Amino acid sequence: MKSIVVTVGMELQRMIKDRYFLCFSLLMPFVFYILFTYINRGAAVDGIEFDYYFLISMTCYSLVVTSVQTFGIQIMYDRMQTWMDYLFTHPLTPSQYFISRIITQLLLNTLIVSLFFLVVNAWKQFDRPLEEWIMTSLWLLAGSILFLTIGILIAQSRKVETASATANIVVLGLAILGGLWMPLQTFPNWVQMIGEWLPSYLFARGAWTIASGEGIEISNIIILICYFLVLFIGAMILQYRQRS
Repeated sequence: MKSIVVTVGMELQRMIKDRYFLCFSLLMPFVFYILFTYINRGAAVDGIEFDYYFLISMTCYSLVVTSVQTFGIQIMYDRMQTWMDYLFTHPLTPSQYFISRIITQLLLNTLIVSLFFLVVNAWKQFDRPLEEWIMTSLWLLAGSILFLTIGILIAQSRKVETASATANIVVLGLAILGGLWMPLQTFPNWVQMIGEWLPSYLFARGAWTIASGEGIEISNIIILICYFLVLFIGAMILQYRQRS
């Protein structure tokens, strides 16, 4: 347990200093938020004021970026460079390393959600009950675990270039087709039909339905769990084959 705590502390310090994380996971979504809420000021989506709707969208986008790109590519770099060898000079097993990385990423995800919600709410002064903020935060943190499995899956690539390109395509596809950059209703019907089944849309939809007062649909949760199981099993199979 002590090894995991020490490793989490080391990883947190390393990740917070990571310019890629600071730029693409924090700064860029916030810039998008300022730009799009200015363009769509006064608008509403599904009965939710656009400023709040898009806060959820950009928080989801930030979590997808950091869980798929930052987390996945960093694991691959660790494996190819000397960082993992350095960690294993300590009393740390490979399984403890992965547990530490997942805990670290969930703590970073908590930081992202907290920063976005606190900063934007201080600016926009949303009239939302505390219970809703807590429920939305818990949903986003739980749902982000699904995207960690995508990051682990991408980390199984043999080349950094391949992993980086794949991560970029996956994140862009999930963000655009999943309705995180623009409401899905603005797309043609055939795009909407695809987007409604994407994990990014279902992830954000859970938070949007909390905001609208409808509550999360059971079917939404079941589909996301199915996605998680398929991706997790796929990542474990690929990892086993590489070790073999």
